[in-house]
Amino acid sequence: MAMRFVIIDLETTGNVPKKGDRIIQLGMAVVEDGSIVKRFASFFNPEQPIPLFIQQLTNIDEQTVEGAPLFADKADEITAMMEGAYFVAHNVDFDLPFLQAELERAGWPPFTGPTIDTVELARIVLPTAESYKLGDLAKQLGLRHDRPHQADSDAEVTAKLFIALLERLGRLPLVTLEQLRRLARHLKSDIYSLLDLVITEKQKEAPMDNTIALYRGIALKKPASKPESGDDEKRLASVSFAAFYEQAPSLPLPGYKRREGQWEMMQLVYEALSTSQHALIEAGTGLGKSLAYFIPAAFFACERQERVVISTHTLQLQEQLIRRDLSVLRQVVPPPLRVAVLKGKQNYLSLDKFASFLPEPCDTYDAALLKCQMLVWLLETDSGDLDELNVSSGARLLLSALAIGEEEDGGRHHFFAQAKRRAEQADIVITNHAFLLHDLTASTPLLPPFRHLIVDEAHRLEDIAARYFGERIDYVSFRLLTAKMAQTLTKWLEAEQGEVKAVLARCQRHLEGLQFEGDELFRLLRRYALERKPARAGRCRCRFSPVDEHGRTWQAAVELCWRLRDLTAALLAEAKPILPVAMTDAITLPASLAADLAALNQQMNALVRLLTEAEPGTVRWIEADEKGAANAVRLYSQPVDLADFFADQLFMKKRSVILTSATLAVRGRFSYMTTRLGLDDFYPICHSFPAPFRYKEQVALFVPTDMPLVSAVPLETYAEAAAAAVLSIARHVGRRVLVLFPSYELLKMTAEALKTEEADEPFVLIAQGMQSGSPAKLLRTFLQFDHAVLFGTSGFWEGIDLPGSALDALIIARLPFAPPDDPVMEAKSEQIRAAGGDPFYELSLPEAVLRFKQGFGRLIRTEQDKGAVFVLDRRLTTASYGADFLASLPPLSVYDGTLSELLDKADAWLS
Repeated sequence: MAMRFVIIDLETTGNVPKKGDRIIQLGMAVVEDGSIVKRFASFFNPEQPIPLFIQQLTNIDEQTVEGAPLFADKADEITAMMEGAYFVAHNVDFDLPFLQAELERAGWPPFTGPTIDTVELARIVLPTAESYKLGDLAKQLGLRHDRPHQADSDAEVTAKLFIALLERLGRLPLVTLEQLRRLARHLKSDIYSLLDLVITEKQKEAPMDNTIALYRGIALKKPASKPESGDDEKRLASVSFAAFYEQAPSLPLPGYKRREGQWEMMQLVYEALSTSQHALIEAGTGLGKSLAYFIPAAFFACERQERVVISTHTLQLQEQLIRRDLSVLRQVVPPPLRVAVLKGKQNYLSLDKFASFLPEPCDTYDAALLKCQMLVWLLETDSGDLDELNVSSGARLLLSALAIGEEEDGGRHHFFAQAKRRAEQADIVITNHAFLLHDLTASTPLLPPFRHLIVDEAHRLEDIAARYFGERIDYVSFRLLTAKMAQTLTKWLEAEQGEVKAVLARCQRHLEGLQFEGDELFRLLRRYALERKPARAGRCRCRFSPVDEHGRTWQAAVELCWRLRDLTAALLAEAKPILPVAMTDAITLPASLAADLAALNQQMNALVRLLTEAEPGTVRWIEADEKGAANAVRLYSQPVDLADFFADQLFMKKRSVILTSATLAVRGRFSYMTTRLGLDDFYPICHSFPAPFRYKEQVALFVPTDMPLVSAVPLETYAEAAAAAVLSIARHVGRRVLVLFPSYELLKMTAEALKTEEADEPFVLIAQGMQSGSPAKLLRTFLQFDHAVLFGTSGFWEGIDLPGSALDALIIARLPFAPPDDPVMEAKSEQIRAAGGDPFYELSLPEAVLRFKQGFGRLIRTEQDKGAVFVLDRRLTTASYGADFLASLPPLSVYDGTLSELLDKADAWLS
């Protein structure tokens, strides 16, 4: 390939060259003909101080650059290397502006050649990568990366990554390469001419191989042939859990160490399945819970010819079961073991929708990049599961429109139909809680018949069910849907003439009325909520009941709701006769409009139910942002109690349901969970298997007695004291500290108080909600720094894994009781009180204890971990109910005293 590429990486004093930030190190690698042919690296004196967090991140301090050259001293050499080459970097938008600023400062002309961003190229060529950070991509591709955040090392690794991406690009079939070239004009990278060369080379090769199928001009991986039915008698004779358990072989895992609790749990799971009993099994962190139920489930399914369904909540756990645990299973359970994954239709790509979407003009960069990613992904995927893709947040909004609709029921390359067939032939089917709930209530179940179920992450089942059976309507969704419909109508209008055009124009007028009235409705609801309930931390949550609401604002909102329903009905009636109209060029605008109209009708029906219909046993509320847009409103409803549903629809109908999680018991008892899940009358097996860690040696818990009592001072005062405590702990204990908050309100106040004090501190503060990004992204940022403090709420209490040196100290800012304005907890409390119970001891306390256990479990993740837990809420040791929290933890040392005394103890304990 006769092209020259210069791969560049920089380390700088900050992020904004226009504000005077400078380069402190530059690394370059020249790539020609698929090899690195030249290298350059140099530190530079920036003639200004290097911030402490930059020194931490890069290990480049002011002594390192003190005798280094100025950039101007090397500008001629750098410019000569870039002459006639592509500028390649891992995030060009960062590196190129810095380089241009330094060239201008040195009196040299700017770089004007083509650019390629390896982040963008990796997104296209590796569409399912978990992360596009340089270190993560290097690890995935097996590239050594010894010194991250050092420009010479990063440039070297980026060059090797670039070469690997070019090789993969060259292996794509010609039809895909040509489609990528058509889309390349809409990308940030200048890869059009690069693709031209790749296509020229590809045209010299043999025709497309037989592993590729074509569907409407799109290349995709050919579906696997149907599995053979197998000899069930032979399978039955060759599989024995009893023999496996008696032999107790080593499991084929790296560094496997036998854990008695894991094997005891295997036996208990097998017993519950074999004797048709329900069970609640709490399995501590590090036990190996997933294999402890997966292995006996596989043996049972093969021995008894009884299908077992496994349901999880998080995608992460489903991926673990398939990618890691299944390979273990196949080595342990005699073949053939058949395992399948089945989710709802909305999780799978509709090839027909994608084929129609592909030729549409690229209105946004996100749309162009998504098309490129999907073209490559279709050559890799067997399942068509959209969760496999790692796409931008903007593209994620487009994915739902490309999913299989309820109206699609088959086809040669119908991914859901293929997944359903695999599930029907499987011994074990893996699904998610939402699809399980859909199946339990559907008139025509989509899961194959089953009588045995394992529910992992079972502590989330009630919450997921409440959301599943509840409803949500929000302004953003309404606005996005109607804007998409307006765009569809505009495109269709441009292509039509005559009566159809007149009908479309009338539809447009109805839609404009809908958008106007909708804006006004959500504006009224926001005003109504904020007038009734003051906002906390900028957010208002206001419960309502249609039969109890009064006043002019409410009546006006209800009238607008009816008008919206009437406008929707008129729009549907107007559009119905023209929806079957055929369009040219395979652009299915009528199908798109029909799907959107159905979605709009669903939204309007839900809106009418929420605002006008009484429904006993349901809680409803409005959420509004005090400082947000005038129509930034969300409406919710949820059932208050689902115990009867679970009893009647799940436990009565299945022979064995095994519920497992790391947090199910309070003070060693399962009564709270059995009541919430409707299991009281079924007498389930209940057992807790502790984590295999030496908590007495690995963790100590510290409770400062000089913190103010949270219930005795304003929240702002408590937040200031918490900020001072976090600052002291971060200075004295460990390199990385995670601080967990039960509410965003307290997190925000504490972060703001800490920011006024920590300007000169040698750690980086990362706060959820105050820095953009998902919990996973914030976690990756946290791990980049040697000294960092991460503030988290919601998702950070569970599901994150920080083993070894990734985390040294955990701070729980206050005991995780639900906020007083939580509408669901309010409604549940009222129900318990009406039945003569005590909401605090029957609901608030057990919920908080389970949450506390989840948070505590973030610190010790392996048998080698050691760390300190600080609980800033002294109610843990002074309130009578504090004993419930402590009794739910494993045996460990608990210390109380002033913070300065505890810091000395922690220093001594950790040393």
